[in-house]
This record gives sequence, structure tokens and C-alpha cells, in this order.
Amino acid sequence: MRHRVLGVVLVLHGLAHAAVGVWAAERGARWLVTPLWWLAMTGLVAAGFGALGLAPFRRRWQPTAVVALLASLVLLTVDGRTVLLIGMAVGAAVYVALARIGGEPAASAESPAPRASAWRRIGTAAAIASLAYVSLAIVARPWHVRWGVSDAERTVPLFGDELAPGQGYRMDHAVTIDAPADSVWRWLVQIGQDRGAFYSYDWLERAVGDDIRNADAIHAEWQRLERGDLVRAVQPTYLGGIFGPDVGWRVAAIEPGRAFVLERWGAFVIRPVGEERSRLHVRIRGDGRPSMAGLLLGPIDLLVFEPAHFIMERGMLLGIKARAERMMDRARASRPITPME
Repeated sequence: MRHRVLGVVLVLHGLAHAAVGVWAAERGARWLVTPLWWLAMTGLVAAGFGALGLAPFRRRWQPTAVVALLASLVLLTVDGRTVLLIGMAVGAAVYVALARIGGEPAASAESPAPRASAWRRIGTAAAIASLAYVSLAIVARPWHVRWGVSDAERTVPLFGDELAPGQGYRMDHAVTIDAPADSVWRWLVQIGQDRGAFYSYDWLERAVGDDIRNADAIHAEWQRLERGDLVRAVQPTYLGGIFGPDVGWRVAAIEPGRAFVLERWGAFVIRPVGEERSRLHVRIRGDGRPSMAGLLLGPIDLLVFEPAHFIMERGMLLGIKARAERMMDRARASRPITPME
């Protein structure tokens, strides 16, 4: 029984590192934070599985837990905020419990029933798959939170940064588009469920009940966007209207033709690069300060929200790029040829 209780504590302590790693990643070097984060989070969860008696993790769960706790200590030190001393205290308490309980979880002397054995194999497979996914989420995160963005672009101030002073959480995604900024703006300004949609994987959005269709043409009636306007995420009657009639993002600031900021999403900025090329940059800013809510929601953010958001936002950027470039190709093809050409 003691092993099971400690196993649950180890798994929960490991999952709490989803938030701890995100906070540390904004303050420490990637080459240091990422391996420490991986060792701490996956090691604690694996040790917890071992204490719970799952066969692949049972034999070496204690050394695994000790290594993970040491990595956690260094990771918390890298972050350096005194509020995270509570994490060090939890780690110390877990270490003491390890020393007091000790030993390998006892295996049942009787052969398990076929059904119990099948469930055990399923549980073991699920544990291995979950650790593999956690590992992938941690290792891939430094790449996907800055997809398409150079080191210089990551640090350069963008329109809308002044609305989020001191916020440490960052995600930056960008794409180069072979079209002038004004042409890109005509596609970008149309986004919204009841307008041009989001140019991403609309079949996925429809699969969860969102009545949405990506536009493949510029519509004059969708070219107006002002501060305070609602960019709809779903239709007002989505899921029977349980979320209210206005689910989406309000425009917090706008510079027509170049940029706007959506509350609870981020800044969308178009930067000209020469006469017929531009960069479309989306930046998300968040609080990034340690909190109890962050600890509780950290695993959902790391393992569900961030990957899903990256997939859909990357699809949106590439969708805008394809439409803007296709429109420019048609414009160039219809341009009359002069003798000089």
C-alpha cells in the first residue's frame, strides 16, 4: 500500500514539472533546461509507475527517482525564483519517503487471471506510450514554440508587446510569403469563423462541430476590422450555445494593413521584406509566473494545448502563404508583357 501511495505521489510530482519546465525554459539556456526537464519529468513519472508495480519500471524505480529528483533540484535552481522553493521542499519530502519505504514493490505470488493479465499488459503499454509522448513533447517544444523564427526575430519588439509588459511566456511562429504585405493583409484580415475562417485544417474543426469553411477568395465585406471587433472561433449556437454566443477573440489593437492583436491569442504582424515579399509573424504572450493554477494546468498545456495550437497555427500561416502567393502568381501571369521583358 505504501508503494502505491508513493507511486501516485511520484507521478503527480513528475506531471507538475510540465509547468516547471515551461517556466524554466523562459529563463535558462535551452541546452541546459531541456535535458534537465526531460530527466526530471519522465524520471519521476517512470519511477512512479515502478512503485505502482508496472513490470518494465519496477526493478530500478528508486535509482530512477533519485536521478530525477536531482535533475528537478537543478532545474528549480536554474529558474531561480524563491516561490519555487516549495517544489524543492516537495522533492525533499519525496526523497525522505524513498529512503524510508525502499525495496521493490511486491509482486503477486499467484498467477493473475487472464483478464487481469490482459489489463496489466494494456496498462504497461499505455505507460510506455505516455512516457514516449511526454519525451517527445519536451524535446520538440524548443522547436515548435519558435517555428520559422530566427534568433533576431525572437527578440525584436513587435506591435502589441506593449500590451503585455513583463509577461514571460512566449510562442513565436512566422513564415516568409512571396507577396507584398498589402496582399497578405487582405487574407489575414478576413480570419474568423463567420468570415474567411482560419485557412488551416477546417475538416478537423468541422469534426468537433465548428461550422467553418476556409475561403479561397478575397471578399470586400470582410476587409474591415476595428478595435473591439470579435473574431469568432465558433458559431453562436456551438454545442447548443453552452459557451455563450460570442466565443472568440476581441481585437485589442490594430494598425490597418500591417498588424492587429487578438486578446487571449496574440499579435499578428506583417513585415515587408522588399517590394514583393513579406514576413507574417504571430506572437503569443502570457504571464509565465509560477502559480498553483499553472501547476494544475501545466500538463494539459504542454501535452494538449501547445501541440494542438502549433499544428493549427502552422496550418494557418501556410494556408495564408499559399493563397497570397497563388493570387500573386495569377496577377503576374495576367500582367501584359512589354518589349523590355
